[in-house]
This record gives sequence, structure tokens and C-alpha cells, in this order.
Amino acid sequence: MTTYVETDYLLALAKDSDWLKDRAEEELEQQDVVTSTYSYLEILLIQERHEFDYIKLFSNMLEVVPVETDEERQIVLKAVNYFDDGMTAFDSFHAATAETRGHPILSSDKAYENVDSERLPLEPTDEN
Repeated sequence: MTTYVETDYLLALAKDSDWLKDRAEEELEQQDVVTSTYSYLEILLIQERHEFDYIKLFSNMLEVVPVETDEERQIVLKAVNYFDDGMTAFDSFHAATAETRGHPILSSDKAYENVDSERLPLEPTDEN
């Protein structure tokens, strides 16, 4: 049986010391676990508080606590790269999702002009 885990579980494994670490490691030995891109987004949002090397953490953590599909894995890895390039955590996940799924991004946010997916302007143009 595969068990879904959320952010508290990832943090327990990632932190050097955590009151849930022993239990999280025990469960990891006993069963298969899986999480979602949302858990990784949350880790990215709070990474400064814990001073994680998030690039290394995410690549290692995806091996231990995977997401359901290869597509989701690609989203997480691309999002980390966009975040490292200066995008916000949310924007990086939006950009990575659009790119991985082959969609353009309809947005007024100029941050999307520097990603692989085409940004379709949401803001009024001279043509509108």
C-alpha cells in the first residue's frame, strides 16, 4: 500500500532535528510513500526559515518521497530552477506546470516572459 504524506512529513525528514524525525524514518522503512507538487511548493515557501539548500534537498527528496507521475516530477524540478532564477515560489510552479504540459500562460505578470512557455498578455493591448 502506498501512503500519501504531506509537508510535515517532508520537513521531519529534511531537518537535522525534528520531534517527528524518528517516526517519519520508521514509516519510510515500512511503507511506500508519495506526495504532491503542493508539498514541494510549501517547502519552497518556507525554505528560508530553515535555511535549506533547496536545490539539493529537492533532488534528493524526490528520490525518497516521490510525486505520483513523471510529469509532476518534472514540474517540481523545473519550478526549483525557476525559483533559483528569481521567480516567486508560486510563479515558478505556475511556469513549470504550463511548460511541462505544453500550455501558454495567460497572465499580466511579466515574470512569465522569461520562461519557456509563451506568455499571452492578459492586460489590454492597443489592439483591444
